[in-house]
Order: sequence, then C-alpha cells, then structure tokens
Amino acid sequence: MIREDILSGRFEPGRKLLLDHLRTQYGFGSSPLREALSRLAADRLVTAKGQKGYWVAAISEDEFTDITDMRLFLEPEALERSIERATLDWESGVVAAFHRLTRVEGTLDKAPEELSGEWERENRAFHLALIENCGSPWLLRFVLVLSEQSERYRRQAVARLAVPKETLLAEHKAIFDAAIARNAGLASELLKVHIKNSARSLARSLFPASAGD
Repeated sequence: MIREDILSGRFEPGRKLLLDHLRTQYGFGSSPLREALSRLAADRLVTAKGQKGYWVAAISEDEFTDITDMRLFLEPEALERSIERATLDWESGVVAAFHRLTRVEGTLDKAPEELSGEWERENRAFHLALIENCGSPWLLRFVLVLSEQSERYRRQAVARLAVPKETLLAEHKAIFDAAIARNAGLASELLKVHIKNSARSLARSLFPASAGD
C-alpha cells in the first residue's frame, strides 16, 4: 500500500514518512511498517537517514536520464533475442498482453489519474511479454529492475497525459506488428524510438525548467 501511494504520487518525493501517521492510515503496527519501509528503501523508493527516519526518495532528471539510457542499452537487445527465439506460445502471450493494453490505453484520456495504475500494469505486462523469451535470465532481470525504477516517473507523467494516448497506441501497435512479423531489427528500432519519445515527453512534464526537444 505504501508502494502504491509512492508510485501514484500521493506521497510526493521528499516527504517524510512519519510512523504515527502511517499507523493511523494503514492500521498496522510499527514493526511491520518498519519492515515495509526497509524493503522500499532496498528498492530505492524510500530513503533511510540513520535514526532520523524515512523519506520518500527524491526524483531527479539525472536519474531519469540514466534509467532511460540503460533501457535503451538493454531492452532492445532483449527484444531482438526474444523474437529470434519466437514460439507460438510467446506470440500468444504478446497478442493477449497487447489486447489488454490497448483497451486501457484507448480510454486513458477519460480518467488519466484513476487509470494510470492500471495502464502501468498493462504497459509493463506488454513490454515483459515482448522480451521474456530472450533466453537470458540475467538480461531479463536487469530490464525488469529498470522498468520498476522508472515506474514512478511514468505514473506521474501518464496521470498528466504527458504522452497523448494516440501516440502511445500508435507506437505500441508498430512494435507489436513488427514483433508478430518476426522482424527483430525493425521491432528493436521501433522500441528505441518509443522509449526516446516517451522519455522526452515525460521529461517535459516532470522537469519543465530544463527539458528540451
């Protein structure tokens, strides 16, 4: 529950997480709350400062850029490998994930704040379905860690409609079509374009003072 409140932006970056307030809000005692906060600190969503307590981790343009660069380095490689090893089971998974994603994406403009969490789940599921056939557990693990770290940035920007739903639909459809056609090189390049375009739009929304074209 704390993770969701951080990812959704209900707990803003830099906010101190007071145990008394958390006990009242969630109905749990201090011990399970400290355990939860320690786990979130390990996931870099919370910052622990010695005996002073816990804070929601800050967001920064430098971190977002670093995460994006690493996604561009690893995720297209995972996608190419996944398509090269394509099976009917893999294709069925991609088709199902794409269908679920487009259903959410098509209505995203009607209630972006309420749907941002559902969109994030389906978006991650689609990207995972594309690459999970890559054959490398370590490569898959690294990509998933990057996806988790970038979720807080995506959720806040999607809630603000930083990327128009038409753009998301078009880019996901292009990647899907190339993947189903077994065109690994094209799918990889389209994924790079998608990551770059989304990152640029998200940066404009989250860091308007310094984001540029």
